[in-house]
Amino acid sequence: MKRRKIGVLIGTVTQNFSSRVCQAISARADEYGFDVYYFTTFNSYGDNILYGEGEQQIFSLPDYSDFTGVIVALDTLNIPDGADNLLNRLRNLSCPVISLRVRLDGFYNVLVDENTSMERMIRHFIEVHNFRDICFMTGRMELEDARLRFSCYKRVMGEYGIDVADNMYFFGDYWKNKGKEAVEHFLSARGGSYPEAIVCANDYMAMAVCMALEEKGINVPEDVCVSGFDDLLEAQQCEPPLTTIAVAFENMASRAVDLIEEIDRGEHPEKEQYVLIQEKYRGSCGCKRHRVKNQWHIMMKELEDRRDINYQTIFMNADLEGITDEKELLSVVHKYNFRNNAKKMWICLCDESEELTEEERNLGSTRTEYTKTMILRAVKSQSNALHLMEKKFDRRELIPEEERSEIEAGSFYFVPLHYKSHNLGYVAVTQEGFGHYNDFMQPWTMNFAVALENYYLHERLNAMKEIRRLYKEDTLTGISNRRGVEEEARKVYGYADYLKKRLAVISIDMDNLKQINDMYGHSAGDDALRRIAAALVTVSGRYDDIAFARTGGDEFCVVFRIAKTNEGVEFVGQLREELKKINEHSGQPYSAEVSCGVYEVKDTTKVSLLRALEMSDERMYEDKRQRKAFRKA
Repeated sequence: MKRRKIGVLIGTVTQNFSSRVCQAISARADEYGFDVYYFTTFNSYGDNILYGEGEQQIFSLPDYSDFTGVIVALDTLNIPDGADNLLNRLRNLSCPVISLRVRLDGFYNVLVDENTSMERMIRHFIEVHNFRDICFMTGRMELEDARLRFSCYKRVMGEYGIDVADNMYFFGDYWKNKGKEAVEHFLSARGGSYPEAIVCANDYMAMAVCMALEEKGINVPEDVCVSGFDDLLEAQQCEPPLTTIAVAFENMASRAVDLIEEIDRGEHPEKEQYVLIQEKYRGSCGCKRHRVKNQWHIMMKELEDRRDINYQTIFMNADLEGITDEKELLSVVHKYNFRNNAKKMWICLCDESEELTEEERNLGSTRTEYTKTMILRAVKSQSNALHLMEKKFDRRELIPEEERSEIEAGSFYFVPLHYKSHNLGYVAVTQEGFGHYNDFMQPWTMNFAVALENYYLHERLNAMKEIRRLYKEDTLTGISNRRGVEEEARKVYGYADYLKKRLAVISIDMDNLKQINDMYGHSAGDDALRRIAAALVTVSGRYDDIAFARTGGDEFCVVFRIAKTNEGVEFVGQLREELKKINEHSGQPYSAEVSCGVYEVKDTTKVSLLRALEMSDERMYEDKRQRKAFRKA
């Protein structure tokens, strides 16, 4: 009998929450006779937009109709635009979708009761420690749990008549990046005094706050008490051990599998399920009620493993440099694969002979989607032997059926293989028991992908000049494509940061491209896009330190340094005037017109390039709505 399948969409599998969830899902699924297919990402980093786009392509890999149910951990998928794209895909499924930790309308949800999640911790500091000066560091405010935890903090403080001033809360990121900034914010208006306590919406931020306080010579808990949320292993082993709120992640994961089983049996469980939480009062608030056993030997081994991973990453990168033979490349990649401890691993590459779409050709010959036919290029067996092959198979199989049938049951992990947004394929892994891949998987796949991309470029192109042109130029309009502008825009952004100057970021979207294509043909639509590019070239020539490009089908962007406020708005006015001239002299019955969104960055240290692009996009869509409304009127 064919086993049922559960699909799991989750990021950062090697981190504490995700790893515990995966192990619990696999264990419970095995009890019910499910196989589990994990589609995982390592998430984006910094402003590398194209890398994030490449990562999220893994969610387009499976045929979701094969699954009895899907589990998604949305808050682990920190990828630009990834959440909206993914949710749109999941809403069309006929099988149940279970969301962990994040409430999603229309889906089943396994949650913590966020309305009261922080309540007992805040009351503990007020009633047990007699504190009133209690600061709060939130999570990512686009997530509901962050907003509710913050609301809980303000509500409880209000119940005790404690006013919450602006300098008492800070908007964090659910990660370790903003600990120093948060501490500076909390201390800035105090004239040398400290808050009595800093309550954080998760453990990662709390640990970062503790480190930032320590660097300033401020002791925890003697000078400032700190608490977190989640009860991660790292939080238990830090010094002092972190006071936190323990969430039964394993129960959460098991309950998600239970829901899929119950629904498959025809039952009708409640849409929202809740797991219990428990406060753990430890050293960081001075209570030490809940002691932890310090497992120093485990921590030392983790440090040694991380040091070894760093060395192996460097050596692997050096060994792969300059390789132009595919078999040699795969052999070197395999040489460093011993750390992944896989029961079996399959390297599945896109079929490069499959035609690119017209859009992909126009944007620099970059494949952004998986091919319908994949090629099984190499298999690593449990004995660590490498078997090279070139076996084509239908992508919907994920792993060729004859390969998959050798393993009776199990959990399978799928990792994207890409260079920036260029989709190269994926790596499939199955482990012994309920294990998953380790920390070396990310540098291993990144090094592999870079080497594979270099190999493909070497095979396709003969001259470096042609490589640069095809790689960064939009073939339809002759201006930069998305890859080209990323490099150019970073230089403009960095130079403005160095000079402490302002920037204008403009998102541009052509109006009515579909109507032009429908009425006059696609050649007319191409002509209209070329008009916009020509107008951009003319107007941009009047400015220094500027980058512009066609970034999508009918989308363009501009990034440039400005000397005065509203200079970005002036640019848009000049662009439209130039377009008007081009349209009038074209002799054609259609016109190229644009909607534009301008966002001016006053301080580049506070606003990233990615954030500036997001803001300009929002304003562009508002401009488009207003222009449509005006035309209808």
